[in-house]
Amino acid sequence: MAASVWNSCRNVGQKFVFTPLLRNCSQCGVAQSSKTSLRPLKDAGIQRRELSSRTNGPGSGGQWLRLGLGVAGLTAVSGAGYITYKYRQAMATTADGPVTTAQCQSSVDLPPMKVTLYQYLTCPFCCKTRAFLEYYGIDFQVVEVNPLSRREIGWSDYKKVPIVIVELDGKDDKQQLNDSSVIISILKTFMVNTHKDLDNIVSYYPLMVTQDANGKEVREIANKHWVMVDLETMSEEYGKRRRAEVKWRKWVDDHFVHMLAPNIYRSQAEALQAFDYITNVQNFGPWEKWAAKYGGSAIMWTIAKRLKSKYQLKDDVRESLYDAANEWLKGVGKKKFMGGSQPNLADLAVYGVLSSIEDFDTFRDLMENTKMRPWYERTKKAVKTHAGANTTHVHAP
Repeated sequence: MAASVWNSCRNVGQKFVFTPLLRNCSQCGVAQSSKTSLRPLKDAGIQRRELSSRTNGPGSGGQWLRLGLGVAGLTAVSGAGYITYKYRQAMATTADGPVTTAQCQSSVDLPPMKVTLYQYLTCPFCCKTRAFLEYYGIDFQVVEVNPLSRREIGWSDYKKVPIVIVELDGKDDKQQLNDSSVIISILKTFMVNTHKDLDNIVSYYPLMVTQDANGKEVREIANKHWVMVDLETMSEEYGKRRRAEVKWRKWVDDHFVHMLAPNIYRSQAEALQAFDYITNVQNFGPWEKWAAKYGGSAIMWTIAKRLKSKYQLKDDVRESLYDAANEWLKGVGKKKFMGGSQPNLADLAVYGVLSSIEDFDTFRDLMENTKMRPWYERTKKAVKTHAGANTTHVHAP
């Protein structure tokens, strides 16, 4: 496969550290051949069966929920430390945790395979991953992870969610994919290329170990927002649309998602509303529910103030959220979607993040004070009807 990656050795403005994890390319540790294809490195920080990096970026998700519930558990006695994590009456409990199956019309561009998503129900990064899977009609199972014990992912070195496990028919091994943006990029690359070699595709997303200005080690997965395509067959028009898609996908992870926590925990009342929802979609006992709702909401209300300062939001954080939404709508312009006549990965990312707060006042205020609703409803319909399942994606349109 001529999967040329002209951005694979990008310098992110940081000092690169040459560790045993990075041995070939002097910048990112990716071995490149004269045929402009990439091959996996045995010691590049990515296990063949487990994409297992401890990234410091935002795309892994679940920090807000885990932090809030964790603090709530510590503030209560005995019973508050234990949280039951079954949700929705449609779920069945297995030895690995609560599991549900999303029945979709399978994408025409994927071979038979089993996909399992390990998630927190209300995590925006997990919602983003689900939006992608649903839109493209990829059948998948969901395992709900206990935010405190994380027993369901005890087998993994990577302790964040989402995690996706892919099992291809005819193969005995499994492939673990971490980080919502990386999961989406890898699976879309798998769809758009004619050679369905998942192990090889994973090698296009190596772990980079760098240092920031303060000398602190930073780990990041290279190319996380890029779908790898054959540059020899890619049109100039698609190249422009692809770069715009990457720009907005980064915007979601680096900017838009940071609007959520300061807004849903903006006041004590809204923090209580958020935790009331969280404790009701999961089966808490009376004491556990009380501890999580009041202990967790109080802590997250305090943390939200720090996040407001960290991300330099306006005094009324709603205004910052509205500004971000208007920035997105300006980018969409007169098109139905950022992707044109159909959603692209940036559309799915923004929709997925917003869908995580659909039951909160924050969401209702956003819909009432901006013009987001028509775009949001169009994208939601496309996702829920698996509109991407019957489209042809080979070589990327």
